[in-house]
Amino acid sequence: MPLSRRTLLQGTLLSAAGIIRGPSTALAEQPAELPTSEQRKQMADLAAGFMKDYDVPGLSIAIAIKGKPAYVEAFGVADRETGEALTPQHRFRIASISKPVTSTGIFTLVEAGKLRLGDYVFGASSILGNDYPTTPTLQSLMPSGASRSHVEQITIEHLLTHTTGTWGNQSRDPMFMNQNLKHRELISWTLEHMPLTSPPGEAYAYSNFGYCILGRVIEKLSGRSYEQYIKDAVLKRCGITDMQIAGNTLSERASNEVKYYSQTGDPYRMNVARMDSHGGWIATPGDLTTLFVHIDGFKDTEQLLTDDASAS
Repeated sequence: MPLSRRTLLQGTLLSAAGIIRGPSTALAEQPAELPTSEQRKQMADLAAGFMKDYDVPGLSIAIAIKGKPAYVEAFGVADRETGEALTPQHRFRIASISKPVTSTGIFTLVEAGKLRLGDYVFGASSILGNDYPTTPTLQSLMPSGASRSHVEQITIEHLLTHTTGTWGNQSRDPMFMNQNLKHRELISWTLEHMPLTSPPGEAYAYSNFGYCILGRVIEKLSGRSYEQYIKDAVLKRCGITDMQIAGNTLSERASNEVKYYSQTGDPYRMNVARMDSHGGWIATPGDLTTLFVHIDGFKDTEQLLTDDASAS
């Protein structure tokens, strides 16, 4: 039974947030009124308690109801050292919430007729086959009697649904290895040195690397950088102009971007720019709600994608 694009997008968003997807419930009607002053005070108290308990310098919230902003607020500071107050205009690294952004980009290519979810990614007659030719190592891993190795059986749908056959994030995540390698070099290295442990489609394993590959698919089919395509084909259509791929170091901190702190390590040692299509965007909560109401399937806002079209 073919999946709907809406179902796959919901799964991408909730997987990124670590939530199990259940039935969606539409809001019957607009609430009688927006948050009262007492409710705002309660929200401020909750935010203060959360920041104290978890040593969080700042917290920003945006809630949309029926396609319109209902509650937008920021608490704390953007920079502990300068005391700069956090505002709703400050941007944050959004980590894996970048994945539904990438999924939306993939589906714009599907709707444009440039891509099918059953298309192969590697090997003969595939999207990236000429960029990453099948190596002798991969050929030696081909199952007996099969026309394609496990890697060559990976489709766009497998990448979207985290069912490639590993490259998961539980151990030896390729995206946090070989930090000096660029996308092309990292993909080539991973294909050569990290063979799949099961055939694609048989098991779920949350995969940052899979979404890195999807970014390269977007670049291949669009002829643009991943970031530029998403800005042109997704964000611009929603009226969003303030999202971008983050820099890696403190000196590369963008305008209106918060300063990051960590209890477990240096947040400026990661290659965030290389994480572009699986975890590299910065955004305000307001921009994220704007994007999501354009792909939520409700009729309150003009939708980027058709509602009920098959994903196959």
